[in-house]
Amino acid sequence: MTLAEAINVALRLNRSVKSAYLQRVVDKFSLRVEEDKFKPNVDFSANLNYADSATKTAPDWGKSESSNTGGTDTLAVTQMIPTGGGFVFSWSRSDLWARTNFSEKDRNDTNTWTVNFTQPLLKGAGIDVNTASLTLAKLNEQSNLLSLKDSISSTVSATIAAFRSYAQTTRQLEIIKSSLKRAKDLLEMNKFLISVGRMAANELIQTESDVANQEFSYETSLNDLDNARLNLLKILNLDKSTMIIPKEEGEPTAVHPDFDRCLKTAFENRSDFLNSNMGMEKAKISLTLAQNNMLWNLNFAGDYAITDANQRLSSDSDNQKWTVGLNLTIPLYGELTREQGLVGAQVSLKQTELALDELTENITIEVQNAIREVETKLKQVGMAQRARELSEKKLEVEGEKLKVGRTTNFQMVTFQNDLVNAQNEELNASIAFRNALTALDNILGTTLNTWKIDYNKEYDKWPGK
Repeated sequence: MTLAEAINVALRLNRSVKSAYLQRVVDKFSLRVEEDKFKPNVDFSANLNYADSATKTAPDWGKSESSNTGGTDTLAVTQMIPTGGGFVFSWSRSDLWARTNFSEKDRNDTNTWTVNFTQPLLKGAGIDVNTASLTLAKLNEQSNLLSLKDSISSTVSATIAAFRSYAQTTRQLEIIKSSLKRAKDLLEMNKFLISVGRMAANELIQTESDVANQEFSYETSLNDLDNARLNLLKILNLDKSTMIIPKEEGEPTAVHPDFDRCLKTAFENRSDFLNSNMGMEKAKISLTLAQNNMLWNLNFAGDYAITDANQRLSSDSDNQKWTVGLNLTIPLYGELTREQGLVGAQVSLKQTELALDELTENITIEVQNAIREVETKLKQVGMAQRARELSEKKLEVEGEKLKVGRTTNFQMVTFQNDLVNAQNEELNASIAFRNALTALDNILGTTLNTWKIDYNKEYDKWPGK
């Protein structure tokens, strides 16, 4: 399995990723609710009732009966407008069927049409004020998308770390196996040299001790390998008995990041910086709302109504009525909550500005440190590679010298251990360099761009669909 394949599996199977996409169902519906704010709402209601009564009156205890059947239907359409006003159109119809002492049934029906309009002129007026909730909802939607991006980036980074750790322990196990083989080969050579009288018997103790140490390291590496494998399988959400053979990433490529370009990229992609800028917009909106809340209440209202009444046993009638008016409410004393909200909004805006300035400085420092780390790790890769090559040559020369008795067994064992250390240092340096690049990606907010992952895809569907 390659690293790219591991990331692909994680994006398909990891539970955190699935949960993050499911959260998008709720987030998108919240935005939809706000987007419907200036769309008409239609409500309809209906009721039907029947009443019957019978009365006996002294002295002859004559009986009087009456019955009523009635129904009411109501339809209301409400339309809010961005200026803060609203229209309400309503229609209602009432029907009544009445009968007394078996008389002819009387039927009455009344239809009423009403149009009502209200518009605040001071407090609550204005497009900016009344579209603030929609603007905030859109900003929240952008924050939600950034949260999804961060969640997926975190999973990708965790997968990369776990895969490289597994690949590293796999390679370390191979190094230990080779070292163990060299130690056993050296032990056999020592036995031969002792048998032909070219080495003292007590020299064998050093070699046997080295073999025992290498066997101990081999068992430790086996345990480390299984731990790394299980950790990777946990992130990939695969069965714990799955055996994976990691494919190495190849030789690291030299990278020299440019500071100015990286800093610009960080400001364009980092979720915390983008959220902080959106926080500034939210704080400004809150201040606008708080300032508007300080105004007097002055509202205009007007309505027009037509009533059409039809009665079977009496005359019909039509009625029209219209009204207009202004309503003014002035808080004179004792209401400090509005001023408290204004002060809070002003302070919150200042605090948000300070937090944004601090975050800008922190990001600049983080980018500088990350670039320096990449450059340092790249140099260490070259140094470790050179050290490993020299250790190999040194051990090769020492082996030839041992065959002709020009060196000691202790020196040979020491050089073998030096080679193991050099190989591990080269492996660790290579992994550290790649991890430094991954860390730089995280700091720049470009992890998903690097791996060409589209996080804003139409995966966020309700599970039942």
